[in-house]
Amino acid sequence: MIPEKEKQQIANWSRILKDDIRITLILTEDERSQAFKDFCDDLTGIAPKIKIKREKDDESKPPIIRIGSVGYQAIPTGRELEPFLSALADSDGQTQNCPLSVHKKLHQIRVPALLKVYIMPHCPFCPATVMQLLCLAAASESIKLTIIDGSFFPEKAASDNIQSAPTVLLDDQFYWTGSIQMEEIVDMILSRDPSRLSASSLKAMFEDGNALKVAGMMLDSGKIFPAFTELLVHKKWPVRLAAMVAFETIAEENYTLLHHTIPYLWDCFSTAEDTVKGDILYLLGKSGDKGIIPKLETVLNGPYGVDVKEAAEEALEALK
Repeated sequence: MIPEKEKQQIANWSRILKDDIRITLILTEDERSQAFKDFCDDLTGIAPKIKIKREKDDESKPPIIRIGSVGYQAIPTGRELEPFLSALADSDGQTQNCPLSVHKKLHQIRVPALLKVYIMPHCPFCPATVMQLLCLAAASESIKLTIIDGSFFPEKAASDNIQSAPTVLLDDQFYWTGSIQMEEIVDMILSRDPSRLSASSLKAMFEDGNALKVAGMMLDSGKIFPAFTELLVHKKWPVRLAAMVAFETIAEENYTLLHHTIPYLWDCFSTAEDTVKGDILYLLGKSGDKGIIPKLETVLNGPYGVDVKEAAEEALEALK
């Protein structure tokens, strides 16, 4: 899997390691998981101090190698090997390589940022861009970085409308192609409107345990972020639960903010699975919107399962 010349490069690099390095390999139902497994097997065979925690995800989404806040949806060989090894072993060095003007601004970040960079295996400019972004991720816990091989995952590149490499995306909204300026990216991170955060950015915040922070951001802005509502009915329970925690927090402080989410939740109710139906009814009960009572009564008297009807009854009690 790894060419001999690069195996020697890894072996030379590994000799200076003092401590174990721990990374996570998430394998999925995607058939390309095998390539990631083969790469990691070769890597640990050459550098035993690299310890890999393997996790299995039953979904068919792309596999990923995680190094702290950095994710590789790419096999980092060829030109990309050096940045990968740098990410593994030298976060302090990466931070020091960050310009002082940029480093000062990074401390001002209040809203976590989701960065993606699309690379191509033979691109001469991609490694330098990856190194710059690794520097940002190492210097700020608020920055999550995913490095994606657009040729290995063409469906992701097509979904993000990627035409060339390197291309950098911030929160799936702002694009940079070719050579980048770190200060420009950081300035955009600081100046963006939190209400325009994508569902994937909010989901990343939830996965980092920041549900209350998301709620606080919406309370401070006086509005519900559009992408937030779809996470209330997300198919994954942990994501849905975090969104529900944020919803409850807002309801306790200013429930009127939530009223425009009610039509969306009710529209989702008819097509949702029973477990999600129950969660939707729970949220409707927490919303404080008595106008939804007649609809809840139709559920209570309709052709629904026992669990769904119990959730409707509890929601009615909460509202009445």
